[in-house]
Amino acid sequence: MDENLKKQQQLYDEGWRRELQIGKEERGNLQTNLEFLAEADMFRPNDRILEIGCGIGSVVFELTKQGHDAIGTDISGEAIAYGQKKYGNIRLEVQAAEILPYEDQSFNVVLSFDLFEHIAETDKHLNEVRRVLRSGGHYLFQTPNKYCNVIYETLWTKSLQWRRYHPSLHSPGQLGRRLAKHGFETRFIKMNPINEFTLKKLQKLGPIRNLFRRVNFRRAPLVLQTNLYVIAHKIRD
Repeated sequence: MDENLKKQQQLYDEGWRRELQIGKEERGNLQTNLEFLAEADMFRPNDRILEIGCGIGSVVFELTKQGHDAIGTDISGEAIAYGQKKYGNIRLEVQAAEILPYEDQSFNVVLSFDLFEHIAETDKHLNEVRRVLRSGGHYLFQTPNKYCNVIYETLWTKSLQWRRYHPSLHSPGQLGRRLAKHGFETRFIKMNPINEFTLKKLQKLGPIRNLFRRVNFRRAPLVLQTNLYVIAHKIRD
C-alpha cells in the first residue's frame, strides 16, 4: 500500500473509531441498499460476490445468511475488526479499493455502497473491478448524485470541505461515460431513499425534513435522484 493509501487508511480508521464509540455502525443507507440488491436480482446459485468498502460487513452478513458466497473488503482495519467480532463467521479483509488481491475473473458480481465518491483514482478502481469480474459479470453500486450532493454538502457544512472527502462525485451522464470507457454497459435504478436513516441525517432541517416523506423519488428525473443506483454490465473482456 503506497503512502497516500496509508494516510487514507489512518483517516478512515480514526473516523470509524469515533463513530463506533458512539454506537454508529452504519455510514450508508443499509435498508435501501438491500432493497436495491433485491430489486436488481442479479445473484445466481454458486455466484461469487465481492463487496468493496464493506464497512463492518452488514451487507456481506445478509448475503451470507441467504447462502451466497460473499466476501467483503474495507480499507479500515477498525471497521473490519468490529465486523468480525459482531458477525462472527463471515469473510472480511482489510484492503484498499484501488488494488484488489484477487485473480482475474474471480467474481460474478462486485458491489460497493457509498464508496465510489471517496476514491480519487476512479479509473484505477474500475480497471480492478473489471479485471476481477468474470465475463458478463456485474458491478452493482450506489454513489451520491453530484447535482444534489454538492448543494446538500455545501449547505450542510457551509463550506467546500466536501471536496476533500468526496473527490469523485459524478452526475449520471459523467458516470455512464466513465463506465463505458472501461467496457461497462450501464443501467440506473431509481430507489426511494427516504426512511428513518435518511430522516435522521436531515434532522438539522427541522420540520422541513418531513416534506421529504411526500416525495416519490422513483418518479423524479434521474438528474434529481439523491443517490445513483447503478447496474454496470461487463460487456467485453
